[in-house]
Amino acid sequence: MSGTLHVNGGFSTLMELDISYNAVDAAATAKDSHNFNKLEQLILDNSSLNASIGILSSLGPLTSLRLLSSSNTGLIGNLSCQSLCNLTKLEELDLSNNGITGGLPTCWRNMTSIQVLNLEDNEFSDSVASSPLASLTSLEFLSISGNYFDIPSSLGPLANHSRLKVLLLDDNKLTIDTKVASSIPRLQLKVFSMSNSLSKGFKVTSLGFLNHQFDLRIMDLSSNDIPGPFPAWLLENNTKLEKLFMANNLFMTLEVPSMTPFNLSVMDISNNCMRGELTAEFYANVPNLCYLNLSTNKLEGSIPSELGSIKSLRFLDLSSNNISGGLPIQLLDSNLSLEYLNVAYNNLQGEIVISEETVNLNLLDLRLGHNMFTGNLSFLSSLVSLWVLDISNNSFIGKLPRLIANMSLLVALDLSKNQLDGLIPQELFDLYSLEYLDLSDNNLSGSLASSFISPELSHIQLYGNKLNGSIMHVLSNSSHLVTLDLSENKFSGTIPYWLGNLSQLSILSLSGNSFDGTFPEQLCSLKGLSMIDLSDNNLFGPLPSCLGPMNFSSSRYTNKVTSKPYVADGGLAWSPWPYVRTIKTYTKYYKRPKEDAFQVPHIVGFTTKRRFDSYEGYALLAMVGFDFSCNQFSGKIPPEIAILQDMLVLNLSYNKLTGRIPMSLSNLTKIESIDLSYNNLIGSIPEELTQLNFLEVFNVSYNDLSGAIPNKNQFGAFDESSYYGNDLLCGLPLSNDCSTTIKVNSSATKSCTKAKEDGFIDRETFYISFGVSYMMVLLVIPVVLFINPQWRQGWFHYVELVITTCRSLFITCYYFVQDNFRRLSSGRTI
Repeated sequence: MSGTLHVNGGFSTLMELDISYNAVDAAATAKDSHNFNKLEQLILDNSSLNASIGILSSLGPLTSLRLLSSSNTGLIGNLSCQSLCNLTKLEELDLSNNGITGGLPTCWRNMTSIQVLNLEDNEFSDSVASSPLASLTSLEFLSISGNYFDIPSSLGPLANHSRLKVLLLDDNKLTIDTKVASSIPRLQLKVFSMSNSLSKGFKVTSLGFLNHQFDLRIMDLSSNDIPGPFPAWLLENNTKLEKLFMANNLFMTLEVPSMTPFNLSVMDISNNCMRGELTAEFYANVPNLCYLNLSTNKLEGSIPSELGSIKSLRFLDLSSNNISGGLPIQLLDSNLSLEYLNVAYNNLQGEIVISEETVNLNLLDLRLGHNMFTGNLSFLSSLVSLWVLDISNNSFIGKLPRLIANMSLLVALDLSKNQLDGLIPQELFDLYSLEYLDLSDNNLSGSLASSFISPELSHIQLYGNKLNGSIMHVLSNSSHLVTLDLSENKFSGTIPYWLGNLSQLSILSLSGNSFDGTFPEQLCSLKGLSMIDLSDNNLFGPLPSCLGPMNFSSSRYTNKVTSKPYVADGGLAWSPWPYVRTIKTYTKYYKRPKEDAFQVPHIVGFTTKRRFDSYEGYALLAMVGFDFSCNQFSGKIPPEIAILQDMLVLNLSYNKLTGRIPMSLSNLTKIESIDLSYNNLIGSIPEELTQLNFLEVFNVSYNDLSGAIPNKNQFGAFDESSYYGNDLLCGLPLSNDCSTTIKVNSSATKSCTKAKEDGFIDRETFYISFGVSYMMVLLVIPVVLFINPQWRQGWFHYVELVITTCRSLFITCYYFVQDNFRRLSSGRTI
């Protein structure tokens, strides 16, 4: 609904009004507020009020209101000193998710009936000690999260709030009290959350009121950089605790509570500095856990098999520690409630073993990457319900099992950086839900199947294998592709024209193959392409001028960075509302750990700034460029290439390009690396290129360039290696004086393959110098021995000594072997 709500006395007896999720002219509607004199509930949530914060002052006539909810309604500005002052019967007030600034009106001290006050996610700046909050002792629920309140660590101003059950103080400023409270606070909280305080590094003992809390059910102190040992006493005091969030702090040790918290179902102590071993005693004391996250710590030792006895465990994350040993069979064989298991980035080893009769139908997400696991993949036959499987960076061997086809729910599959061989089974591409596939850096061979059936595939990485054949009829129906990396294989034939139909394609890497033919102009229709690498192939013909209008924007397809398959939360989401009495039904849930902590990262290799780097995360999102090096492209560099304003890397080296360096390259204002080396370019280096303030690498070596080298701005930092092989260039950093004319015909035939092997060392020069030196040695030694008789006598004596010693050693070894062989053949022991 949109427009103005007019009332002409017909609704004078109305008690409840809910106009949420509408566009209402609140200013005009407020004029009729006197007609709602019996209204008790007014809900405006998620509406476009088209009014300033002053609209709240217009609600003064609604003196019967018990509930006012204006969450996410675009209110901006300071509350006036009279805002809502007449609403003395108000029991619930929700102004969350707006842009309200300043302090709270002092008249709110008179709201003695208020029980629920939600001010979270605004821009309030006030002190809890001097604000009206200290007078609202009837409060059961108070949330001031996401503001700029100054909160004393003792919570002294709230000490007499005996009815307060839920207190949410996240993202505010904590002030450490220097005085010890003289009396025990009366409040007994059930939910307390104070994550990401702006005053980090305080100790848990600074929150003195926690010593007197014995009824907590949910507590969140994450992201505060709290040092010291893990506060096990909080578990001992609060025997009814259900969920505990302590991630992103500086706890050094994991202490075991002296009693058993039977109600504890969620424990997140990830990203701390905890050392020591995982003990069976710890797991025995938390028998009803559903969610356990100890990732990104410094834990050592092995994984206790007792973990498998926690039958309620659904989520277990031990990744990024120093844990060693094997993976207990009980985790996958006995614990059939487990949905998410992540032990990646540890020092685990051995084979993965599951009983043949076990079929785990509940495990949905398994991550074993970056360990030292061995053996084959036969254990996967028991895990048919997986959504995500990551076993990358291990030492698994054997062929890809066809049983993967039984994992019909598989969304993400990462088997990269192992020792798998053989063919890629056709059944792998019959998985209709598959979105992410990474088989890179293995020993896979053969050609790809004629077509990929999986319609949802968006990321395919097959680089670093031995795959061959043509791809002319492969992947043509994969319209959702964002990443396609087939580099470092043995593919041949022409680059298929249908790649231009993949409108979502953002990253294309076909380098290190044997593709031939010309550049297919259909690729120019890929307006969202941000990285293209066709280097080290046999492509020829002119560079396409149609590349100019391409967008090459990294901002269009943010899903090139990560993919979000299934995330098992193990009961992580929580709500404070069951612990208080409310009039309105609230549905907001809280989930503290960021969702992107469990995404599948995309890693793409690209050569830039003279080195091969791997890009992932936001670095990959920002990467824009292309690499056409090590081919046989000819003709001029098209000036239109400079239209690609966001380009960071341009590599056209090791081709047969001619003509001049286009002055239009100066339009690449964000460029960081330009490599035009080993071509046949002529003319001078354009002075306009000195305007490229972000240029870090510039290489035009081994061309036929001439004239003075620009020496302004960034160009003053480039050394002579950027200009080798251009004998008509002069000026710094070269020693050639521009006043002297040099007539030397320079040519370079160095191959691209050798260049990649050599790095910064010219191997051809090394071989020549080594050969000359070797011949000199062979000639000098006979001449010297012929001239000097004493040296000649000493030389022959040395040679005779070496021959005699070698002969003696040979004879001794011969008789030793012969003697022992006779003993073995006669049945005697040695």
